[in-house]
Amino acid sequence: MGGAVSSALPPARLRCHLAAAVGSRAGPAMPHFQAWEEFTRAAEKLYLADPMKVRVVLKYRHCDGNLCIKVTDDVACLLYRTDQAQDVKKIEKFHSQLMRLMVAKESRSAAMETD
Repeated sequence: MGGAVSSALPPARLRCHLAAAVGSRAGPAMPHFQAWEEFTRAAEKLYLADPMKVRVVLKYRHCDGNLCIKVTDDVACLLYRTDQAQDVKKIEKFHSQLMRLMVAKESRSAAMETD
């Protein structure tokens, strides 16, 4: 019977209803950093703590003009969001630094296995 009530909702209200239900799940806390330096320090610390579990996500929303970078290890989730064009270069530089760290870590562990 519960399904009949949900299917009777208009699509927009159904999406809001589902989003509210999914949003109530317990998940990693997502602090939104306002200062870029704080975010980079926290993200590097999170990565260095356990490099194999960390993921980095870049997301651009054209409708809002927001660029978001998220660094998570499924326990902690760090988020920095901006709509300033000058911050794009900072985010790009930081993202490439993290990628270099990830590649260097992989190549060192592979070299150690072959020796």
